[in-house]
Amino acid sequence: MSISHSQTTNVTNPEISVVLPVYNGEKYLVEAIDSILAQTFTNFELIMIDDGSTDGSQQILREYKRRDSRVRVIVRENRGLATTLNDSIEMAGGAWIARMDQDDISLPHRFEKQLQWLEKTGADIAGSWAQRFGTSDKRTVRLRQTDEAIKMEMLFCSPFAHPSVMMRTALVKQLRYDKAWEKAEDYDLWERAAEASWRMTNVPEVLLLYRVHGSQISTTTSARQQQLTLQIQRRYWQSVFEMMRLDPQLIDEVLNIRGAAAVISNMDAVDDALAGLLQYSHGEARDAILSHLTRLYFRVAADCPDIVSRWSKFFPGSGWRETVSTKVKLWLLREFRIRPNGRCFESLKKLYIA
Repeated sequence: MSISHSQTTNVTNPEISVVLPVYNGEKYLVEAIDSILAQTFTNFELIMIDDGSTDGSQQILREYKRRDSRVRVIVRENRGLATTLNDSIEMAGGAWIARMDQDDISLPHRFEKQLQWLEKTGADIAGSWAQRFGTSDKRTVRLRQTDEAIKMEMLFCSPFAHPSVMMRTALVKQLRYDKAWEKAEDYDLWERAAEASWRMTNVPEVLLLYRVHGSQISTTTSARQQQLTLQIQRRYWQSVFEMMRLDPQLIDEVLNIRGAAAVISNMDAVDDALAGLLQYSHGEARDAILSHLTRLYFRVAADCPDIVSRWSKFFPGSGWRETVSTKVKLWLLREFRIRPNGRCFESLKKLYIA
């Protein structure tokens, strides 16, 4: 363990409260904490609750607390992530809450740039792009920027990298994380925040390095997470369709495609649901829907004889090269009956579908 920072400034009125929950995080914890303490914007408190760790995490936390007056540490028995996040939020004295995870790295200008972006946009929550690292997967996760686009993206997936977000403390304290949705507690919070009319944005720049490693999520946890995610999506689809006065009976057909088996019984209903969303969307929000529409149609191509023509009607103005490329992919998936629950689909997805 190498701890290099020493900070004696007593921050009695922090602008930002950084919430970093800890549970058996010894392996990467020093890097994560150092990346926070090295921020160019320094007026923050760092709140770390150790949620019953059995490794060396507690020793690391106590050493940082001794060296830096901005660090606040609580060590206690295990109560789960959602409760730990809520307890940290309750302690927060800053106007903004910045999330951070024990195995990621915040780039030095993260807080400075997020505060500038929040002031510029007037948003209530700002995430950022994230760069994956730790495995051969080093993709940059580029997230939607505008409020409208983020709220359309939320129909299909979580629109934020959770450890990258900065959000208004007063609003978070009103909603809090819901323990009933643990394993998808962030997605649940974003959905309720959208319902509460939070203004949302992402800084269009990589401000977080997101570590990918094998111990992040188990098969059992993944299945539970997928189940909860679909429930949150259904709730949000119903809310959006009610607001847009679209037929809620169309929702099931789209969500059936989102499931592991990608079951379709009425492709006309899927077309109508997505066409309805497009009717009310513009700019980046429309691009988000069309991107997810294409991915949905990849998933059902094997069992839909006219998938190419169905997809094409949504893209009358697309460039020739893009249109032909996607048509060929859809045709191949259809011709060779490549379904999303098979290894072949997963291999192709890594190459050119996702």
